[in-house]
Amino acid sequence: MNKISKGHAEVTGNGPELAFLRHQQEALSSLAEVFLRGEDSSRLYDIVSEKVREVLKADGCLLVERASVNEDFNLFSACGLCEKSDLEATEWLENDQFTTTMETGETIVVSDYEASDRFHPPDRKCFKNYRSGMSIPIPGQEDAPRGFLAVYYSRSRIFSDDELDFLKTISNLLAGALSRDSKERALKESEARFKAILNTAVDGIITIDAYGIISMYNQAAEKMFGYRNEEVMGRNIKMLMPQPYRDEHDQYLENYHATGKKKIIGIGREVTGQRKDGSTFPLYLAVSKFYVGERLQFTGIIRDISEQRMLEQEVLRISEHERRRIGQDLHDGLGQMLTGIGLLSQGLQKKLNKEESTYAEAAAEITRLIREADQYAKNLSRGLLPVDLDSRGLVTSLERLVANAERLFGVKCTFSESNAPVFSDNAVVEHLFRIAQEGISNSVKHGMANEIRLELTANKEFASLRVIDDGKGFSEHWEKEKGSGIDIMRFRAQLISANLDVENLDGGGAMLSCIIPRAGVMYRIGNDDE
Repeated sequence: MNKISKGHAEVTGNGPELAFLRHQQEALSSLAEVFLRGEDSSRLYDIVSEKVREVLKADGCLLVERASVNEDFNLFSACGLCEKSDLEATEWLENDQFTTTMETGETIVVSDYEASDRFHPPDRKCFKNYRSGMSIPIPGQEDAPRGFLAVYYSRSRIFSDDELDFLKTISNLLAGALSRDSKERALKESEARFKAILNTAVDGIITIDAYGIISMYNQAAEKMFGYRNEEVMGRNIKMLMPQPYRDEHDQYLENYHATGKKKIIGIGREVTGQRKDGSTFPLYLAVSKFYVGERLQFTGIIRDISEQRMLEQEVLRISEHERRRIGQDLHDGLGQMLTGIGLLSQGLQKKLNKEESTYAEAAAEITRLIREADQYAKNLSRGLLPVDLDSRGLVTSLERLVANAERLFGVKCTFSESNAPVFSDNAVVEHLFRIAQEGISNSVKHGMANEIRLELTANKEFASLRVIDDGKGFSEHWEKEKGSGIDIMRFRAQLISANLDVENLDGGGAMLSCIIPRAGVMYRIGNDDE
């Protein structure tokens, strides 16, 4: 056995030596091309092993990488030895020759294993006939070998310096390839973990670029929207939105890029999505931004809250039903009783007047109080039953709401409608009335408005209810400072698959908008019976 790094053997005669060097240069040149063209690693290492065997006329060639310090090994090639599947177990790698090479980073050359008192071939059937061999480290980081390259012969032999130099050159080439493959494997493993997390997430996850083009779309999003991944990749995110948000989305992105003003980024909120079949559904959306290099990206985490909304609608429906029952009881029960008592009191008053009784004045006061109580009960019942449930119930109630606002608040309040929608669900009418009522109240109390406009319009894609005032508008941090009024209005809007937004107007004042997509709530316009 010889342990060398240089100058171990001589090659006699120029002819064989020059032939070997020429063959070596040709092999290195062809291998360089293989490395440069990025050959698939599953094939690359077998090509290298075969070329080493060919140049060195070796019987077997072994290429092994240590996965990481003190961890398992990766067997990349066992050319001329046996099938790699026969070498899956790694116990045979606990061989003194391999261990010494990996621990010391030295090249180990054994001219005759039978004469060696330390080094022997691995204890495997496919190695038992080998008489000589050499193992050379593959350079790694911080002087720790990444792996080793070994060649074997069935006869004893002396290894030349040129052969050693050739193997060292090959090991250096392999060091670069193994480093590249290690990084690629780590990247693939990271991508695999990311995809596993992405596709097992309960919430939908969608990533878009600065122009709204979808670049990531997980399986939960597929289930929510009904579109397969390949149907949305490379398309604009607005395809998942109903009108009018579909048309407004590009403008929102442009405004954000121009001004940096964000309406939803970093702030979770409830919006409306549109499925492939055209139906809409409520969802909770949280958007964040990040950069890939210098490219701006946005990621949205989406949760379908349809079931939550259905439960809330049912709770509110029961509440509204109870409120209506109380209002009806006030009108039909207490109101009629008070009316009857008032008539009796009025009759008693007339009788006492005829008798010139001293109690006639007291009876007149009782009659007056009963009338006031009756009127108060009627006003209460009207507040609990504000909407006339006929074909123009919403319009009629909004007209009455505007008239009452002028009288109660002392402001100019007007109402206009264009193609007023007629809703098939009375609960929608009820919620829209309450939103308008709260919106007008906010304009007066918080906006200090002197003039308020209430507008109701509709087309074949969406209906809108807007409260526009000339007040002081919303403060810069109104989202943090807002009271419960806005939240209640938004809640009511969400229950009817609508979205509610508020904004300051350029000329002063503010506008509250409630947008109701027709895909989510059925309504007709005039004589349109769709």
